[in-house]
Amino acid sequence: MSDEMEEIISEFITEAEESLDKVDPLFVELEIKGFDKDMLNEIFRSMHTIKGAAGFLGLQSIVDVAHGAENILKKVREGEIALTKQMMDATLKGVDMLRLLLKHIKQKDGKEEDISQVLKEFEMVLKQTEGNIVEHIPAQEDNLTAPQNLPEAEVEKHVVDKKETFQTLRVDMNKIDKVLDLTGEVVLVRNRLLNIMSYLEKNAFDDPHIESLFETVSFLDRITSDMHLSVIRMRMQPIQKVFNKFPRLVRDLSSSLGKDITLSISGEDTEVDKSVIEHIGDPLVHIIRNAIDHGIELPEERRKKGKSEKGTISISAFQKGNQIVIEVKDDGRGLDASLIKKKAIEKKLIKEDEAQRMSDDTAINLIFLPGFSTAEVATEISGRGVGMDVVRTNIAKLNGSVEVRTKKDIGTTFVLNIPLTLAIIQALMVRAGECYFAIPLSSVEETFKVLRKDIDSVMEQSVLNIRGRLYPVFELSNVLGNGNGKVSELDYRYAVLISLGEKKFCITVDELLGLEEIFIKAIKGVDTDLPFILGATITGDGKVVLIIDMAGITRNVFSTVGA
Repeated sequence: MSDEMEEIISEFITEAEESLDKVDPLFVELEIKGFDKDMLNEIFRSMHTIKGAAGFLGLQSIVDVAHGAENILKKVREGEIALTKQMMDATLKGVDMLRLLLKHIKQKDGKEEDISQVLKEFEMVLKQTEGNIVEHIPAQEDNLTAPQNLPEAEVEKHVVDKKETFQTLRVDMNKIDKVLDLTGEVVLVRNRLLNIMSYLEKNAFDDPHIESLFETVSFLDRITSDMHLSVIRMRMQPIQKVFNKFPRLVRDLSSSLGKDITLSISGEDTEVDKSVIEHIGDPLVHIIRNAIDHGIELPEERRKKGKSEKGTISISAFQKGNQIVIEVKDDGRGLDASLIKKKAIEKKLIKEDEAQRMSDDTAINLIFLPGFSTAEVATEISGRGVGMDVVRTNIAKLNGSVEVRTKKDIGTTFVLNIPLTLAIIQALMVRAGECYFAIPLSSVEETFKVLRKDIDSVMEQSVLNIRGRLYPVFELSNVLGNGNGKVSELDYRYAVLISLGEKKFCITVDELLGLEEIFIKAIKGVDTDLPFILGATITGDGKVVLIIDMAGITRNVFSTVGA
């Protein structure tokens, strides 16, 4: 196959997948609202476009499935078929088959799917409604809909002419990633120049060229920051790309379990880095599946509790500082801390004496342990003991955190805090012993100098009283495994108050070196175990510094203190 044809097929797959991602939530909304001319036209156009492009490329299976779905949609639009569940199920199976066919082409695995069953269901829908005329409530005229006397080919042209046009260019993500890597290198060079300028200002202030050099480096600093921001924006995508999958997920799972659940979504226009988009999907799917299976009660149980028979799940996203916050909330039965402790003991994940000392908040977080499940029987939906572990693992890879809030019979909320971008971040540079580290600034609440006598001990745990509240204190060297297990004997320490969700604790270090914008470099080819390390960077003075994974440390220290 020629390179040109490869590129054409690749572009077809990308556009077809985007069309199908857009179609799924439209189908669910259509099923809820009833006949809507605008949505039907949008879905019909997507199927028609996929069919036409697949026909040009000779992809007959895709043509047949898209054509069958298009026929049903055409008859719905013309009032010959009603919007029944059977019609929706058949058409959505067609959408799933199109996704599967595209996947095989994308992976070049040579596999062929049997589409006969899908086509048979299409025919059954068409036959059952032959000769019927369905009266729909008149819909408002759509500005994007062509006059009815235009032929079908001209309808598409009419629609396109009315749409607002933008100048766009598809660029391979590998090329953008390369630009981002180069930008990161420029940031490191910029930091080095700023460090050198700082030295020259102190030691060569009488040189007439220093002021000119300082102005040049300051200008480079501004340009580098603008360039970095521009590249980051190139990688930003609306989180809607992930959220669009969930209406269909909630529809199918709630129906299979005999539950009536409404899904509400807000903040879908919030933009995040593409790498975040790629990693956030699975955790959200597991949270939603568990909410449907374990959280939301059956209609009869909800009625006995005085609740509405229809459960609700809401997903929201918003930006908070340099982080994205995603909340998934349900109005189900909530999490039972005592049941979670009992199950954890049965599975030998904790000991009975540990459970007795454990607070309810800590017990709730046991759901993230590998192998944990409260389900009596494993099902295809949940209960295999991997879901919540996947959530924590994937969010940790993003240097994010997961927080759980729950009340019995009120519901449960999962709060995910994720950095906007993963490549270049602001960090607090510190020294612990002879080693230097970078702490992501997103997890730092404040810093202060404390005397050794200010650090007390409660139940063999070092604590620090900050404005009347006690916080656990840990030596950074000891947490990372290169200390002696004791708090430093120095007369004073520097404490960093770490805050991730509702978890707060202090890390003590020997020196605070200031803030720096750093470029995260992955550590590859090193045959060693580096727990709690995100990567490495090069500082302005040329040092190689390890970047600390504060989410991993948070999990470790709270499992230690049991609070």
